[in-house]
Amino acid sequence: MKILEKDNKYYPKSLLRIPEPPKRLYVLGDYKILNDFAIAIIGTRNCTKYGEEIAKSLSYNLAKYNINVVSGLARGIDTFAHKGTIIGKGKTIAVLRRRI
Repeated sequence: MKILEKDNKYYPKSLLRIPEPPKRLYVLGDYKILNDFAIAIIGTRNCTKYGEEIAKSLSYNLAKYNINVVSGLARGIDTFAHKGTIIGKGKTIAVLRRRI
């Protein structure tokens, strides 16, 4: 796990534009992609089989177009989004506000 403070060059520039951005982020994955174009996929922890399939399929297809996938690493939809991206040989990263 990598800790990124606000003054780190890899800290997401989009977060610096909001009021009171987090002082630090805890990142699992290639933190150097945080400022690249990405889609965040989030959802319920208690997803249906349909939700699982859609999250996996969507992230798999995003990976095929070299679009990174970001999530908060929660169980459920987030997990299946990461799995679909990995199966599609894409880049995925988890960003958290607290250490796990």
